[in-house]
Amino acid sequence: MEATPRGTNIGKLTIRGELHAQEDLALDGQFEGSIDLQGHHLTLGTEAQVNAAISARLVTVEGRLSGHINGDLVEILPTANVEASVLTQKLALEDGARFIGPVNTARARAAGDIARHRGVPASAQRMTR
Repeated sequence: MEATPRGTNIGKLTIRGELHAQEDLALDGQFEGSIDLQGHHLTLGTEAQVNAAISARLVTVEGRLSGHINGDLVEILPTANVEASVLTQKLALEDGARFIGPVNTARARAAGDIARHRGVPASAQRMTR
């Protein structure tokens, strides 16, 4: 792992399991399991091959991803190949990207509204589901 100004960069590794971090993370290797970066940014680089349930404030995908994404903002860039269900307030799907799966923005908005009404941070609300 390499520390970068944006957080930690993981490349050319195969990892299986649960990953929890309290910082931004860039992943260019293979990963299978779950990734929880509550309140932080996950970047899946062009070499990433990920099969995971992901929860992060911002998720940027440049590589291959299958599974589930839960984030405030999800960016799927032109080099991405994504087959996942997405729960987000905002989705950016760029020209050239390949995306297959359902997107639910209304549920994310409703959860955020309920959390604000209760005085609970939206990130904490997501973790209880």
